[in-house]
Amino acid sequence: MKDCGIVKDLLPLVAEHMASEESTAFVEGHLKTCADCKAAFDAMQAPVEAEPAAPLKTVRRGVKKRGLLLAGLIACLVAALVIGCAARLLKPFAINSKDKAFESVRYVGAIRYEVQGTDIYMKNVEFDPQTGETYLITDDGERIRLDESFVSDSAGRLILVMNPAYNAVVTVNEGEVSVSVYTTLWREWLFGGKGAPNQSAIPLDGVDAVFFEPYNNTDREVLYQREGYTPEAGFALPRLVLNYYFLIAAIGTAILAVMWLVLQLCKKRKASRVLGLLLILTGSFVLAFLAAGFPATTIAPVRELAFVLLIALLLIGAGLCGRALLRKD
Repeated sequence: MKDCGIVKDLLPLVAEHMASEESTAFVEGHLKTCADCKAAFDAMQAPVEAEPAAPLKTVRRGVKKRGLLLAGLIACLVAALVIGCAARLLKPFAINSKDKAFESVRYVGAIRYEVQGTDIYMKNVEFDPQTGETYLITDDGERIRLDESFVSDSAGRLILVMNPAYNAVVTVNEGEVSVSVYTTLWREWLFGGKGAPNQSAIPLDGVDAVFFEPYNNTDREVLYQREGYTPEAGFALPRLVLNYYFLIAAIGTAILAVMWLVLQLCKKRKASRVLGLLLILTGSFVLAFLAAGFPATTIAPVRELAFVLLIALLLIGAGLCGRALLRKD
């Protein structure tokens, strides 16, 4: 046991080849007869596998996390930009002028006239409300100009012919038909006035009047009116509902921004973080309205709101990724 204590003190020096020859010879001789000391010496000489440093692992995880956050930020911004451009290109806007909206407006129906006081014939007829001219279309295609009084209200259709880039929206309300015409930037660029005209045929059975809605502050214009019917004056405006949503988001963003700045100056870190999240939420909606729905007046509020919500969600994702990237902890 006495030799074992001395040998164990010398083992590190012998293992590192730092002991004298006499000490090395003494330890080697003892190891031949002592299993415990021999095991301790073998353990000292066993290779040690070095583990990666913990700080290096942390750095690697941090770099990977920041890379994912940066990729998420870029992806959300690019997606929001693409969808915002699509919303602009596909945003419908009304054509306010009847002269621009329609290439022609024709009444196609039947006339009633008498021959020798008794015979009644029904023939195809076209009527242009803009000029007040009525034409009889014979079986061989000849056009014969007639007096407007020959037009019968018992049958017929109103044919609206438009630029190929335009579409008509027809709304029926208790015998009155309202027609609005709209287009989009994409349709104007795509067609550019070329191609076959768009046509809408409105059956006039049971219809008292057909109006063109210019969607501005001017009165609606009559396209067709049944004899003896007196319509009420009026005009239609684009839907303004999205303006209220935009106003609420803008006011909320302004209030939250002021409160966040105050908390930052007062060094209320926890409260400012909560307000920062709310600021990202409301600010994303403001930017989404500016990207897709501004001006917020629209003739298709559901469509516009869907684009705004989609862009806002992408901007919220980008905001959260950017906030995580800027955090120091």
